[in-house]
Amino acid sequence: MARLIFLEGISGVGKSTMARSLCDDLQSKGLSAKAYVEFDYTNPIDFYCVAYYTSEEYEMLCAENSENENAIRSNTIDAGTARLIHYFNEDTPLFDEPLLSEFMEREFCYNPRNPVSLEKYSDAYVAVWKNFAANLADNEIIIFDGSLLHHPLNDMIRNYSASKESAHRHIQMLLTTLGDIDYRVYYLQTKDIAKQLTTAHLNRGQQPPYKTEISFWQKRFDYDLFMLKNIEHRSFVIDNQWESVKKEILKAIR
Repeated sequence: MARLIFLEGISGVGKSTMARSLCDDLQSKGLSAKAYVEFDYTNPIDFYCVAYYTSEEYEMLCAENSENENAIRSNTIDAGTARLIHYFNEDTPLFDEPLLSEFMEREFCYNPRNPVSLEKYSDAYVAVWKNFAANLADNEIIIFDGSLLHHPLNDMIRNYSASKESAHRHIQMLLTTLGDIDYRVYYLQTKDIAKQLTTAHLNRGQQPPYKTEISFWQKRFDYDLFMLKNIEHRSFVIDNQWESVKKEILKAIR
């Protein structure tokens, strides 16, 4: 049976670095492991730069763009009654104008200009997770960076001003779709959010975070804690304990 590892925590705690490092260690032991980090075009359950179309709109789009139909269909995710079309691979556009601008107008979750309703957002997410769960290969270990809490909660707070309760319903629906699949949630946290964000910004060559950004992530931490009340998980304080935390997670995975 496949095993899913969800690494969660606020921005800057090192989820991506931990995901890559864990994957490398597992692969070095001869295990079949994959890691999906932020902005990964191939992530099967998390989305960056995808355009939302209903099934009917999608078929019309393909009919009206026959010269691009193959490219459209090859970059499409089946989301039940909707279709999600990848239009960027990290910073590389996958389509030329004017299609690129049309897709950007229909962005699904990453700072959308015209967000779909929260109900349609959840329906599409759940449909994709169901398809993913139904097609998992045996004996895989798949590590996800922020795909359970981090990115969906950012979407719901920023795009819909979602309450903790409505966000919690969405997260629980996602977990329900996994059924009996073995999944683990590991939450990386810090004792000082402002200090951690500042360190992360400087390490990335960015300006120190503004007060509004620090305030947002403090609020996000509260949302995370609310979600975790009903999710079996293990929390780790990452401050100055990087290697020991990694060893503990590796021990738990094995």
